[in-house]
Amino acid sequence: MKTTALYARALLLALFCTGGSCALAGEIGDELRAADSGNASKNGGFLEVGAAMTVQQSIYRRADPTEDNDISLNVGLSISAGYRYERLFFEASESGFNGLNFGVVLLENDRWRADLLLANISGHISIESEEPPIPSTEDERNDAILSRDSLFVAAGARLTGYFGDNLVQLHVVSDWHDDNGVSGSARVGRQWQVGNWNVQAIGGARYYSQQFNNYLYGVSAEEQSQRFTQYVAGNAWIPEFEVGASLPLKKNWVYSSRLRYRHYPNSVTNSPLIANDADVILTSAIHYVF
Repeated sequence: MKTTALYARALLLALFCTGGSCALAGEIGDELRAADSGNASKNGGFLEVGAAMTVQQSIYRRADPTEDNDISLNVGLSISAGYRYERLFFEASESGFNGLNFGVVLLENDRWRADLLLANISGHISIESEEPPIPSTEDERNDAILSRDSLFVAAGARLTGYFGDNLVQLHVVSDWHDDNGVSGSARVGRQWQVGNWNVQAIGGARYYSQQFNNYLYGVSAEEQSQRFTQYVAGNAWIPEFEVGASLPLKKNWVYSSRLRYRHYPNSVTNSPLIANDADVILTSAIHYVF
């Protein structure tokens, strides 16, 4: 039976409605790319639609073991959006680490903004029209493990600090959909204006609780196969770094490029699902800004 994968960020196509100029605080990368040195609080929204090319060295193993260390090239649709009305906001960034967010602004001034995230949605889920059969062969068990759900629906808080061209952001959420643990992050960033180019650099680390890390990288006794043996993951601190640049090409058209690097600890790399201890992603995109 046909399976449909629903990606959280795709929800923006149905939920977003355009408004005034962008005046949103959100993912630290988007804040820096906006070249805004302070916290904006006006109502309004934005929508960017374009094409993106992504080159990636992933940490995950693949169905064909000979392709585990291959570098992939993907070209596809790229969408970012956000909207704010009074203290309510919605945001979905193609460049963000944290998926789709719905929330409420609790506190904001020229230096700080504190957000309550009512729903932080990331990952994917497969919807079956009927209960799938239990995998019986080795290949079926391997395919089931590699394609399993990773949906994470959480709530929590986000704190953003504005210090001239520098930003600091703290973020922590806990899954309320299926009790899959806690995820958090601490990141700092800076932007520079070089001619017409806006250049950004971001550094920090993510935290995955034992429960969340095991949800992503563990293998249960019921799932295990000869290739993917049982594994219980511990918690994880994952350092990450990103550099990027954006350039307005003409009215409503923007070019952007970014390079992201993450390094994974033993609690992740010891998983039989993982082939590498780091992933590297290079993305270049051209967007039309509505």
